[in-house]
Amino acid sequence: MSAELHLVPPRSDLPSLCRAVTEHAPLPMATLEGAAHIVRYVNPAFCKLMNKTAAQMVGMPCAEVLPDKTACLALLDRVYRSGEPESHNEAQYAPSHSVFWIYTLWPLHAGKHPVGVMLQVTESAPIHTDLLAVNEALVLGALKQHVLVETADTLNEQLRAEIAERKRAEAAAGESETRYRNLFNSMDEGFCIIDVIFDENEQPVDWRFVEANPAFVAQTGIQDMVGKRMRELVPDHEQYWFDTYGKVALTGESTRFENLAKGLDDRWFDLYAFRIGSPEQRRVAVIFTNISERKKTDAALTELDRRKDEFLAMLSHELRNPLAPIVNAVHLLRLQKDEDPVQRRARDIIERQVGQLTRLIDDLMEVSRLTSGRINLHEERLDLNGVVLHAIETVRPLIDAQRHTVNLALSATPVWLHADAARIEQVVVNLLTNAVKYTNEGGSIWLTTEQVGDLAILSVRDSGVGIAPDLLPHVFDLFTQGERSLDRSQGGLGIGLCLVQRLVEMHHGTVEAKSTLGEGSEFVVRLPVTAMPAPVIADVVPSAPVIAAPSMRVLVVEDNIDAAETLTMVLAAFGHEIRIANDGLVAVQTAREFRPQMVLLDIGLPGLNGFEVAALLRAEPGLADAVLIAMTGYGETAARERSKAVGFDHHLVKPVDIDKILAILAGMPPSSV
Repeated sequence: MSAELHLVPPRSDLPSLCRAVTEHAPLPMATLEGAAHIVRYVNPAFCKLMNKTAAQMVGMPCAEVLPDKTACLALLDRVYRSGEPESHNEAQYAPSHSVFWIYTLWPLHAGKHPVGVMLQVTESAPIHTDLLAVNEALVLGALKQHVLVETADTLNEQLRAEIAERKRAEAAAGESETRYRNLFNSMDEGFCIIDVIFDENEQPVDWRFVEANPAFVAQTGIQDMVGKRMRELVPDHEQYWFDTYGKVALTGESTRFENLAKGLDDRWFDLYAFRIGSPEQRRVAVIFTNISERKKTDAALTELDRRKDEFLAMLSHELRNPLAPIVNAVHLLRLQKDEDPVQRRARDIIERQVGQLTRLIDDLMEVSRLTSGRINLHEERLDLNGVVLHAIETVRPLIDAQRHTVNLALSATPVWLHADAARIEQVVVNLLTNAVKYTNEGGSIWLTTEQVGDLAILSVRDSGVGIAPDLLPHVFDLFTQGERSLDRSQGGLGIGLCLVQRLVEMHHGTVEAKSTLGEGSEFVVRLPVTAMPAPVIADVVPSAPVIAAPSMRVLVVEDNIDAAETLTMVLAAFGHEIRIANDGLVAVQTAREFRPQMVLLDIGLPGLNGFEVAALLRAEPGLADAVLIAMTGYGETAARERSKAVGFDHHLVKPVDIDKILAILAGMPPSSV
């Protein structure tokens, strides 16, 4: 009984056992594969018989290898038809020679039908034909009984293993494909794969859709895009998109960007693009989200923020306007020589409360500027101790009103900072004000400064009510403040500590809050000290006392009657000649007639505003040298820059400090008229 040999196609090598036999067999052997009978293997004996190398024969059709191909091809056809071994020993190699080729072939199976043939061929003289036939039978029998059976078992085992491995791989691939499809179709983000198309100059001109998920259709509105070009679907799509994807395809550098697609109904997209596959494919994957609604919301918030800033500026202006005449009236009361103790106490109360209102307005405007990033620091070398002393004097009226004790422990040597003096003072003032507000009458406040290493440390501690544990982590948040009873009249807006933190951080420092409820609070500010060398200080010459300015002609332009009259009364008390104008047109006419040396000019005037009046006055030949002072409730940078641009010499925010006006007057040259 013949053994059936099974082989997994295509195979170019024999199993190790079969190869070991054939490599050392004295009989020439070869394997042929497929309908074209391609030589897949030859042993050394076969190479010797044919007088060719294995490289010259492997891969060639047997018709080009065997000298006598007719008989062999006929045998091969019969083997493929019958599936049984065949042998032939009557094919004469050449009529002039008594040499014969003897062929023996047996099929190699992979299933029911042969996929290849093992060939054994010898040449011999006719006299030995019977002997060779016997030899062939013996060899064939031995191979069938021993080699081929074992080879068949080996190949069948390998086939089963390979089939099992293939099935596992196919199952894994199927599971992977299923997971990919589930993810691909369920993504909220749009996803597509595109092939970028370039022109002959390597410029991206279009792309073709390879694949797209349902979210792509929902977010772009493009349908049936697979296999189509973008220019075909959206002819007016912007070149920016093609350039971006082209760069990704060429360089392999991924990119993320936001852009407006005008060709897709002005939709905004947030996109991430990256190359996939080989560089030659120029294939790009794009993950994106339609952010059109978010953009609309952002635009609305930007507009709302702009309107908020306008409202705060107007609110500041409107709140400062009534404060101006109050401050002026307080200054007038201070000039009275015969005021009794009750009047003096009433004046002090008004002055403190006006100062508190002014600080609240300042804080309100400051936090708006901080949150929008419109604060610029004017840094210089300064001593922290000097700033602290100045801040204490600023808060002194509040401290005295509450009868608090301030325990001051300043560093024995200067603590040098490179900082904005006004902003650092604002930090100290806000911390002191906070301590005053949350400390019961007659309490204590401790303020210390020291330098530790390369840090300046400022501490403000009080004996007040303390901060609740749940509030402490949020104490620097905007509009955060502790609960207070109805008798706590000195409340704030909850923005002072927020300002402290923002200003300290702008100076590359930190601020920390410590507190135990009922036992007071402590705020610790840490700022980097400067390594700048100390400036050379000249001998200090005591400054001469300010001498009252000689009489000046001053024009007060103010539409608030109370503010105009009280300011006039104060300046008149110092001997200056005053005129009043309550609108812009009257101001220009009065200035032409009065020829003032100083003009105190409100910005928000009826008719011509203060900027327009200033421009007209600067154009008047006789008024070119007049000192123009803007008086306004608008203290933001834009208003100051505009004041400077139209010719103002000074920009004072209401309520105007009378001492600043008097100092300016004192420094002016006397009248030449």
